[in-house]
Amino acid sequence: MSTYTYTYTTTRIQVLDDHFELFLRCSSIEHKNREKLRDAVERQELSAIGIYIEDNGYRIAEVEFSVDWDEHKRQISMNGTMFDTDLPGFEKNVAPEAYVAAQRLVSAAKTMNKPVRSWILVSPEVRSNPQRHKQLCDELGYCYGSSVAPWENTPDSRERNINYLPEATVTQRTAR
Repeated sequence: MSTYTYTYTTTRIQVLDDHFELFLRCSSIEHKNREKLRDAVERQELSAIGIYIEDNGYRIAEVEFSVDWDEHKRQISMNGTMFDTDLPGFEKNVAPEAYVAAQRLVSAAKTMNKPVRSWILVSPEVRSNPQRHKQLCDELGYCYGSSVAPWENTPDSRERNINYLPEATVTQRTAR
């Protein structure tokens, strides 16, 4: 009897991109717009994406996936660019902490018959350069003039570090 061992490796940036893709798909953003956003991730110009449920003009639940690009650079300098995704709970290169949180929000939205909305946050480097910030937002068609519903009440917040990806966190917020 033969035994086979498989190693699932990809680049660290691809793993982060797959996390952003999960959140983009949860919000039903069109494919062409997802591609533009993923290109911005590849260039390390986006630092967070949030998906949320809105009710009567207020956010009531949200899940945010964020990346600290400085920590990402430190991880690459210490561990290299390759990342082994054959890790406990990882599914399609996505950590269970992110996958479960996103799916729970989508499930709650379906139960409430509400759409899943989204927001993005450009990286600090882009925000500190007004010209690039405007240019990127124009390219994405997403930042300038877009608004996110406010919270009716101060949300309860729970932040989780992602195992094996110290540069990434998932934050869940609920206001009810």
